[in-house]
Amino acid sequence: MSAHLSNEQLDQLADGQSDATLEAHLGECAECRKAVHQAKGLQKLLGGVKPYTLSDMAFRRVEAKLMEQVEEGLPSAWPAWLKVVLPVAAVAAAALVVWAPWKEAVVERPVVPVAIKRPTPKPFLPMTTTFASAEAKVRLGDEAWRALKANDEVRSGAALAGGRAVLASSGGVVLEAEGSLAVGGQAMVVLGAGVVGAQGDSEVLAGSRRVMSADAAYLVERTAAEVVLEVARGEVEIFDETSAQRRVVKSPARLRWADGTPLEQGVAEPVTRWTPSITPTLPGAFLDLSGLPEGTTVSIDGQLVGTTPFTLLLGGGRHGLQVTAPGKPMVERFVDLVGGQPFVFSLTPEVERPVEAPEPDAKAIARVLEDIRRQTPKLRSCYEKWLKANPSASGTVDLVLVVDAKGAVKRANVKGDPISNESVACLKTLAKTLVLSPLGSEQELEVPLVLTPGRR
Repeated sequence: MSAHLSNEQLDQLADGQSDATLEAHLGECAECRKAVHQAKGLQKLLGGVKPYTLSDMAFRRVEAKLMEQVEEGLPSAWPAWLKVVLPVAAVAAAALVVWAPWKEAVVERPVVPVAIKRPTPKPFLPMTTTFASAEAKVRLGDEAWRALKANDEVRSGAALAGGRAVLASSGGVVLEAEGSLAVGGQAMVVLGAGVVGAQGDSEVLAGSRRVMSADAAYLVERTAAEVVLEVARGEVEIFDETSAQRRVVKSPARLRWADGTPLEQGVAEPVTRWTPSITPTLPGAFLDLSGLPEGTTVSIDGQLVGTTPFTLLLGGGRHGLQVTAPGKPMVERFVDLVGGQPFVFSLTPEVERPVEAPEPDAKAIARVLEDIRRQTPKLRSCYEKWLKANPSASGTVDLVLVVDAKGAVKRANVKGDPISNESVACLKTLAKTLVLSPLGSEQELEVPLVLTPGRR
């Protein structure tokens, strides 16, 4: 028999099934005898393999390795058809579930992927604008952009752009923004490009970086390919949406990341000591500064607020405003504000108008004159000083008293006949010690005094 045995005949001989024809061929063909020997060895090898199902990628690696090993193990003189048959047979056998009589059956179970636990976005509740520069703009949905003003309410779905704005909620959350951002949706704040400062229970999404805090003050800055985080108070958690990495950053710290870099590779930078803005207790008083020249620098209670034009809310109570117009000296004024009510501030000097005091009634004047009469002995001592120098000295003078509403003598003067300088000074001094009845308003009184040696 000149032709080699087929694959089926080789497997039959390897399994111990034979006949006279096949045995006769093996006696004449050395190559087929080697092929039968190789097939028996391969069956013995596969009989001890533990049942297992390979994934597609693992199957391809096993296939390549078996082909490599079989190719290296076969002599170059072996027929080409045998070099092809053996690798294919080996790979096919490795991909099957092989049963060993002494092994329990292995049940294949589906692989369940583990889902990445992403943080739930914090909700954006309505916030009140407490500061807005002239460039700040806002729009809701597809509406047109409009100027953002202090006291405007910002709701979920709104977008902000342009200049600086400060938002505050009744729950103590404060956001300072400059650039482009949207509120609500994927996160409490989604930063496009620019800077967002946050205080309280807040969340900012910048690119793939999600910054979250329950009670902290931090600043997030995003450019085209970088995100900078500065934590001024407390600690924040960062979650990377792409890699599902998490990291906690505690204050004081400032880190910079490039897009695509692991969270652990943040580059540390010097802390700038960013200070969050002070926000009023809501409802605040709207401070109208539209009357100030453009470019006027405004500080409130010693803290720089900004340069006009801008709009502002302040808490109720008394505040000190330091205002410096271009090319002008600083002017300081105190204003008393009431929450929920507007206040128009102006640099125009306030003109003091004299207030006409009501005339005291006759009974009030009579009480004051009686008070002076009872205290005349105090004034007599001043006249006696004059008599020591001039025993015959006499005269009539008017004691002019300026008395406040409560009866206190604010000023005193003496006019009339000339008396000694020492006596005049004495009368002025003692007159301020007089205790008089209230007149209800400030009054000027003239009290005649007759100075004669024999009168007391």
